[in-house]
Amino acid sequence: MDLTITARHCSIPDSVREHAYRQVAILQRLAPRTPAANVIFEMNHHRRMVETRLTAVGGPPLIAHGEGPTFRSALDRSLDRIERQLKRRRARRRRRRSGLPAGPGPEMDRADS
Repeated sequence: MDLTITARHCSIPDSVREHAYRQVAILQRLAPRTPAANVIFEMNHHRRMVETRLTAVGGPPLIAHGEGPTFRSALDRSLDRIERQLKRRRARRRRRRSGLPAGPGPEMDRADS
């Protein structure tokens, strides 16, 4: 997987950059057919934000944002959101292939209330 790290209006410590490489490599196990990932670090008025984009084969790109007091915490939040999206996408594909019903969605939950 090709990983591109971009810093907007800031500089990133090498430890955070290495952490990003390791965590994206772990995500590659959930999505082995993902050819590229972009991690964008941005600092705006002392707010540290991270945007993670995974270019997926056979679907739209996955995008997640994270914000925190440090770049490392913002990166972790962003990667957690991407991981949830990957797991949800994988579960949907498995259900579809196995022929199982999708189960109640958010519309069903609102109707019961």
